[in-house]
Amino acid sequence: MNRGLATAAVALLLVSPLAGCGGRAGNKATAGPTAPPALSAGQHTSTVFQPAVTFTVPDGWTNPVDDASYFQLVPSLDSNNGIHLFHNWQALSQAVDCPYSPEPGVGAGALSLVTWIRSLKGLSVTHPVMASIGGLPATSIDITIAPNWTQSCSFANGLPTVPLLIDQSHRLHWVVAGSETLRLYVLDVPSGTLIVNLDSFDGVGFPNLLTAGSPIVKSLTIAPQ
Repeated sequence: MNRGLATAAVALLLVSPLAGCGGRAGNKATAGPTAPPALSAGQHTSTVFQPAVTFTVPDGWTNPVDDASYFQLVPSLDSNNGIHLFHNWQALSQAVDCPYSPEPGVGAGALSLVTWIRSLKGLSVTHPVMASIGGLPATSIDITIAPNWTQSCSFANGLPTVPLLIDQSHRLHWVVAGSETLRLYVLDVPSGTLIVNLDSFDGVGFPNLLTAGSPIVKSLTIAPQ
């Protein structure tokens, strides 16, 4: 298990060989029962995630998950904060029983996803800011749970919860809960949509995550497809 059910905030629900318990009430991605080895400082490229991404990290970061549609970078000593990449994920259902299925009627493109996220009553979302990821135009938004939001999911131990994203195979699910704070960069790529997520599961580490993680995000290059 990556983290116990009583820690941090719920984010990724995995029903796959990658699955591992974590978050306050859900599952976190994990590469196995032991911590992954630290990456050497310098440039690295994803081996499974598509489109392939190249990035530069300092000492002290790990890559627990390199899956076809999900890629994770985490500080070695701080699993509450990390960088997560999603390829061609969709809007997750907003039904009150929190099913693991797409939300009907939401387009898969970057503009459609950002517009939909900003419309969710359970989230506080900043005004979109234009950015660049790997030389491609992206939209950046910061997200937290809305102050008066109380709706939860059965797996969230009563935490205020908003389902957010699901991958196309319906194996992987991303949910915002509790004090979680995240910055999304959403962009269209030739093969679909890419989302880069700087996510602090407890919210406390968000400023430090931006300081440490933003240079890694800025270093990203995306292989042509």
